[in-house]
Amino acid sequence: MPLSGVGGSPFAVDPQLSGNQATIFWRADVLPTVVPLAPAPRSFAGARPIDFGELGDVKERAGPDGRHVIIRTDSGELRIWAPNDRSQQPLAFALPLDDELPIRVKAALRLWARIVHLRSDRGPPPLALTRQRHDRLMLMLRALDGHLADASYRDIADVLFGARRLEHEPWKTSSVRDTTIRLVRGGLALMRAGYRKLLRGR
Repeated sequence: MPLSGVGGSPFAVDPQLSGNQATIFWRADVLPTVVPLAPAPRSFAGARPIDFGELGDVKERAGPDGRHVIIRTDSGELRIWAPNDRSQQPLAFALPLDDELPIRVKAALRLWARIVHLRSDRGPPPLALTRQRHDRLMLMLRALDGHLADASYRDIADVLFGARRLEHEPWKTSSVRDTTIRLVRGGLALMRAGYRKLLRGR
């Protein structure tokens, strides 16, 4: 059964696999770095078919909504969705004019660069996290784990920041306490479908 408001299904992939092992195919309307393809108009003589196998390590899934392709390269992943698999005919990008268009354009340009071998796809992926954002998200998830295990805020802070840091201020007025509470709240928000904002660079 679909999970209401979350956008997925229970155990859409093998739950025994870690996040690094599982291959996740996202819908293009959910993850704007998925590049939708469509047949090119006949008048565009320079358009060409795409041999995905030439672009990198390919993982793909065929479904009733078309062909989903992930191409793994040295500089990250390229994601493609072909609603009607016509990869043997000249193709065009089909980018909707929505709020995520700037992200979609960057993803499309990375794919185009890979296709024409300009190698300008070596820049960071469009939704790459800064180191600071990455570290804070990790703290949120660790704080969430502690909260779901019924640990107190103080116990969570002790694990995240160390006992020595807690010795310098009274706990009830401590800035570490406020930070820990915010991290737990942030982790809960992520768990309650807030993680989807990350897919749009927010």
